[in-house]
Amino acid sequence: MKIRQERKSDEGEVYELVKTSFATASHSDGTEADYLNEVRKKPEFIEQLSLVAQDEGGKIVGQIVLYKADISTKNGPVTELVLSPICVHPDYFRRGIAREMMEKAFEIARVMGYKAVFLCGDAELYRKLGFVPSYEYDIYHVDDAHKNAQWCMAYELVSGALDGVSGTVDIL
Repeated sequence: MKIRQERKSDEGEVYELVKTSFATASHSDGTEADYLNEVRKKPEFIEQLSLVAQDEGGKIVGQIVLYKADISTKNGPVTELVLSPICVHPDYFRRGIAREMMEKAFEIARVMGYKAVFLCGDAELYRKLGFVPSYEYDIYHVDDAHKNAQWCMAYELVSGALDGVSGTVDIL
């Protein structure tokens, strides 16, 4: 397995991968591939944090994107990252590809100076990967009226990075 930065020429193959990967997901609304295309157009997009995984034959079987997002705090915005989307082709499930892509993307993000990653997703799945509900850091998704959303999650790239940060995060 090879993990590398996504190239412009990969976009068509990645689009089809995302559609295929989310086709059977119970939480999918079928727009994830279009969402990714829109993320690429935004100033928050970071090319170095858009990665793909290729199998031995060169086929793209996984993708991950991290992009900038602000935590709105009383002291002004704190810019960190959002992970969305991430997927692996169904024929390659349960081989550790998603974890490997996350580790590589997080390593690059740390070098770039980022300290935390947020996502909206399956709490049970992402807890296994080290994410915790963001409310444990006193950071809430803007749509979390009850301030207890399990689905808005955070991962510190640097231990203690979110200590003392309090506010809301809005994921594109």
